[in-house]
Amino acid sequence: MKRQCVIIANRGAGSFSDQRLHRLSEQLCAGGMAVEQSYGADFAELTDLARTVSRPPDAPLVIAAGGDGTINAVLNGLAGNNATCAILPLGTANVLALELGLYRPEQAVARIIAGEASPFTAGLLRAGERSSRFFLMTGVGLDGHVVRGVSPRQKRLFGKGAYALAAWRQVRAWETNELTVTTRGGSFTCHSLFACNTARYGGTFPLAPAASIFLPTLELVAVRYSSRLAYLGFAVGLARGRAPAGDGIVRLSTDWLRLEGVKPIQADGDDWGDSPVEITTETNYARIIV
Repeated sequence: MKRQCVIIANRGAGSFSDQRLHRLSEQLCAGGMAVEQSYGADFAELTDLARTVSRPPDAPLVIAAGGDGTINAVLNGLAGNNATCAILPLGTANVLALELGLYRPEQAVARIIAGEASPFTAGLLRAGERSSRFFLMTGVGLDGHVVRGVSPRQKRLFGKGAYALAAWRQVRAWETNELTVTTRGGSFTCHSLFACNTARYGGTFPLAPAASIFLPTLELVAVRYSSRLAYLGFAVGLARGRAPAGDGIVRLSTDWLRLEGVKPIQADGDDWGDSPVEITTETNYARIIV
């Protein structure tokens, strides 16, 4: 009997094409899968599709096809449904795919056909009545400013280069306000903070080598200094493959933190809003094909 799966796709993703998805679907069918396709145009629609598909006890495998934003939206729809999911990386950066060792969509197809899955942890953001999950990392401060400065049109035109342009604009419009971070072990202040569920920033740079979606905690990387020159050293070190370290960096593992102070937040590469915010983890959130 063929295994049922539903591909939830975003036609606006970076390297999406109907022809490519059709070819990948044919490969899944040849491997013994019964494939259906659904399409969403924005976060809410993609999340609702995933929620509907994954709700029944005999739910099919849910496959998110697109970039990290699409994957975030689809995975958010799995909450509480004890679902199994997989990804087809068809975006600009494909950070979660790289974290799982998937460098081409065809590799993802082979993994899906093999069918091995593991439970994973989600990060949960809460601010007032609003909440949603992230699966890579969330950045508060400079990272949030940069992501907020990138428009969808710029992403389509320049790809990853759009973030470099936004970073340059933010360097010119520098701010030095601080955040107060409270964890189970105490409080401290910083200029920017990353809460990491995966090891590499942007799929390439070793920001939090100890982080993994298969662990129950997040790895925090807090940047305490606030000068442009210090951040330049931070970026150069990452580009050279060095995890940030030194007196101006705080690293710790936690399953809960609270951030006070008003700064922009990015979650899995998309603008989320502003702090203050509470961040927790949800272990055994769902199962993902590995």
